[in-house]
Amino acid sequence: MYRSFFAVFTGFILIALMSIGTDVALQKALPSLFNADGSTSSVTILVLTVAYVGLYATLGSYLAARMAPAHPMRHAMALGGLGLAFNIAGTVATWTTYPAWYHVVSLLLVMVWAWLGGRAREAETATPSSSRPLTV
Repeated sequence: MYRSFFAVFTGFILIALMSIGTDVALQKALPSLFNADGSTSSVTILVLTVAYVGLYATLGSYLAARMAPAHPMRHAMALGGLGLAFNIAGTVATWTTYPAWYHVVSLLLVMVWAWLGGRAREAETATPSSSRPLTV
């Protein structure tokens, strides 16, 4: 049980650190595109944010699945559920700060990113069909 918790927690921390780090780097590199509170109305930045958070969420879910003692997809999806809960809370807190499309797209993709990470791990551990013994 501790290994399962640690796997999901580690994936969550990876996603959070990479996302926050990229947010900060973007704000420093392109300060004219951000408001004083760190928000932005730039569609380009918002689409970029969805893309890099998706990449990081997929990597974090893969890591959780990779570290899982068993049932890698369950661990990836558990991380997705945790991410969805945090995304819902963030959406409620910032609903008027960002456009509705951004919130909707972000929420709809959370479990997709988690599934992709879990699927990547499953594909990695699958036995290639050419090395399976023939059965009659």
